[in-house]
Amino acid sequence: MARLAFIYRVLDEVQKAGICIIDWFETLKDQEPLPNDPALMTRLAAQWLVDEEKFRARKLTEVLVDLICFSTTNEPEYYRDYLQLHEVEATVRSLIDQEEFFGFRRRNNEHDVDWTTREIIAGEAKLDVTKRWYLKNPGPFQEKWKKRPVEFSSLRQRYIRSLELAVPNELAALGKTYVHAYGSMSTDVHFTPQETSWNFDPDAVYLGFNRVGLLCYTILIRCQLLLDVVPDGTNARLRKLCDENKGPAEIVGQLKQEQAEVGDFVWARGDLCEVMEIRRSKLAYVRYLLRYIERPPNPEIKEDWYAGFEIRLVATRAAAEKTLRRLQTDPSFDEKSRAHFRDTRVEKQKELLNQAVVILWRSVQQLRGTPPAKSDESNKKPPDETR
Repeated sequence: MARLAFIYRVLDEVQKAGICIIDWFETLKDQEPLPNDPALMTRLAAQWLVDEEKFRARKLTEVLVDLICFSTTNEPEYYRDYLQLHEVEATVRSLIDQEEFFGFRRRNNEHDVDWTTREIIAGEAKLDVTKRWYLKNPGPFQEKWKKRPVEFSSLRQRYIRSLELAVPNELAALGKTYVHAYGSMSTDVHFTPQETSWNFDPDAVYLGFNRVGLLCYTILIRCQLLLDVVPDGTNARLRKLCDENKGPAEIVGQLKQEQAEVGDFVWARGDLCEVMEIRRSKLAYVRYLLRYIERPPNPEIKEDWYAGFEIRLVATRAAAEKTLRRLQTDPSFDEKSRAHFRDTRVEKQKELLNQAVVILWRSVQQLRGTPPAKSDESNKKPPDETR
C-alpha cells in the first residue's frame, strides 16, 4: 500500500501540472497589452508566467529524481520507510518551531514522534539500511532525529545518483547537470535584487510549456516501470511513443561522444579555438582544453576548458593544413598573400595555420550569409563543420 500511496501522490502532481498548462494557455491566448505601457506589461506578464512554470518544473523534477532513485528500492518496505521518516521530520520541525517561538514542546507531538520512530526501527529488519538513498548517510535510524530534523540526502545527491539509473528519455528531461536540472529553477523561484529583466527571452514562456509537459510525460513512464503496469488507452500510446523514440538516446550520447581530436579547430561560444587536450569527467562527459587562436575573451587567459556540448567542429587538423597549402600556392590569391603564407620559419607555422583557419571560417560564414565578425553571445551561431 505504501508504494501505491506514494505513486498516487505523484500522479496528483502530474494532474496539477496539467491543469496549470491549460491555465497558462488560456492566459496567453487572451492576453492583450495595456495601452499605457504595452511593452512593460507584456514583459511582466510573460516573466510572471515563466516564474510559474519554473516553480512547477522544479517540483516535477524533484518527483522524477525520487522515482528514478526508487528503481533500486522498489519494495513496499522502502516506500513505507521513506514516508514515515518524512512524517517524523515534519513533526520534529513543528516541535522545534513551538519551542523557539512559544517556549514549549507539545507532549502529544512528542508521543507521535516516539510512536512512528518505533515503527521505523521495527521495519528496519525488513530493509537493507545501506540502501536508504533518501538519507544523507544511509544507515540505521539515529536517536538524535527525535530532537533534530532527519538528515535527508540533498536533491543534488539524488540527482547525481539518478544519472546512473535513468533511461535516456529521463536524462533528456532532467538536463545534463544539476544546474540545468534544478539549480537555475531554484534561483529563479526565489527573489533576487539583481536586475535580470534586460535579457529576458520571450520564447522562454513556450520553452517552459514544453519542459513541464515533458516532465509529466517522463514521470508517467517511470510510474509504469515501477508498478510494472501499462494501462490501456493513453498510457499505452505514451509508452509506445517512448519505447520507439530514439532521439533522447542520441541527445544524451552527444555528451559522451568526442566531436573533435587534439589539434582540430573548433567554435566555442563565439571564439575560434584549437583543441589542446581531451578528458572525461567521472560521469564520462567529454571536456576539451581549448587555446584561443584569435583575441581571447580575457587577454590574461589563453586557454580554457569547455564541455563537449559547447563546441562545434570548424576544421580538422588535416583540413586546416590543406587550406594553408592552398593559400601558399593557389594562383587566385595575389603573390603577396601567397608569399606571406609560404613563410617557412618554424615559429611562424602555428600563427599561419591559425590565420588559415580564420580565413576558412570567415569564408564559410560569408557563404551562409552570416557576418564573419564576432558578435554578442546571444547572436553567435556555430559554423558548418569542415573536414
